[in-house]
Amino acid sequence: MGRRVPLARRNLLDDPRRLIVSAAGVGLAIMLILLLDGLWAGVEANVTSYEDNAGADLYVAQPGTHNFYSAISVIPAAALDTVRADPGVDWAAQVRGLFSIVELHKRKAPVYLVGFVPGEHGGPWEIRQGRSPRADDEVAIGAVMAKRHGLDLGDTFEIMGRRFTVAGIGTDAFMFSFVFMTHNATDQLLRAPGTTSFILVGTSDPNGVRARLGATGLAVLDSDELARNDLALITRSFSVPMRIMVGVALAVGSLVIALAAYTAIVERRREYGIVRAIGAGGRDLVSIALRQTMMLSAAGLVAGGLFFLGARFLITTLRPQFVVLATTGSVTRAIVAALLMGLAAAILPARRLTRLEPATAYRGG
Repeated sequence: MGRRVPLARRNLLDDPRRLIVSAAGVGLAIMLILLLDGLWAGVEANVTSYEDNAGADLYVAQPGTHNFYSAISVIPAAALDTVRADPGVDWAAQVRGLFSIVELHKRKAPVYLVGFVPGEHGGPWEIRQGRSPRADDEVAIGAVMAKRHGLDLGDTFEIMGRRFTVAGIGTDAFMFSFVFMTHNATDQLLRAPGTTSFILVGTSDPNGVRARLGATGLAVLDSDELARNDLALITRSFSVPMRIMVGVALAVGSLVIALAAYTAIVERRREYGIVRAIGAGGRDLVSIALRQTMMLSAAGLVAGGLFFLGARFLITTLRPQFVVLATTGSVTRAIVAALLMGLAAAILPARRLTRLEPATAYRGG
């Protein structure tokens, strides 16, 4: 029995420079897919960081409120007594939340102010340096904000006309930093004493508590619902462009593989003509084309992984506010993308091979 000649592998390895360039082109497409997927995973992990870490089962807010960040919720602070009086409530704490812009070293920075009562739930869940604010002129800021603007413990900066001292450094969110301060400090900033934005509720009977509190006319949302609404709000403007860029990356990668395989086949059409002349059928030739494209896809996948690691390092170093995560799902989707590229790219060279006439073997260059 004759030994099978590995035409596909031999033709690819015959010109290492073309193989490297083709693998790099496919690798860039895979890198883009991994980066977009990693950025999306980072967004999902950071957008809902408050709901994920505050520890509340329910959020009580002004009627019509659907999310945490964009809501303009104002409820009387006396509602806290009503919530605490419910027999199913284990604990309740008031928090105020609002977006603001602060100017640091002539640069504007978006922040989300969270006013909480020291010693109760709703404050910073992670302090890397310093401590949680206790006085009305103290704040805890995000680590990214501190690094980008050169802020350290004991430094002061202005928020809405008042100066605050950095007492702690810790928590960030997507594209902005949390700034935690006392609830009383937000009362003074907004000149709205006797009000709050949300009441956080801890309970082992969320359905029962939600039904009873909802009957009082207040909006009651569970933490998962609030997180979904926040995620939908923040990511709405990003989803379509990201999907388009992933589609472009798939198309570019497929085109690079197809052109590389097609060129290799055209340059060696006499060899393939001999294969055709000695009895190779259409299925055999399609298999050769498919093996070539899949080997290029595999090489591109490896290159893409290396490019991704380098790009992620640069992004997180130069722009630490962006979080790029490599998850099992993103790696799986990159492998599937490489497989789809190889399959799609096989169409062009396969058509060329199946139309090749055996007489090609006897023709000159």
